[in-house]
Amino acid sequence: SARLDLTMLNQEYPHQVLLPADDVRKMHDRVMAFHDEAAVPIRNRSARKDDKWYLLYCFADRQHALEFRLMFGGELLDRPPPRQTEISE
Repeated sequence: SARLDLTMLNQEYPHQVLLPADDVRKMHDRVMAFHDEAAVPIRNRSARKDDKWYLLYCFADRQHALEFRLMFGGELLDRPPPRQTEISE
């Protein structure tokens, strides 16, 4: 399901940068080059916020997210790790 995929994306790539979709279109080639040069997979999804479309770029490594934000701007979102449930015997 889409919800499960989103949960898995947030768990595996918790460091995320939100950029307006219109901005990404203008710098698409630079965004692609960033991923190539950093040797990180492109993990993104679209999101709607305040009646505008955004792209959310997701990274496993916080340093990559910080470098991406420094280069392209946007809002950094760090997803909290999932809560571990303890099983008592």
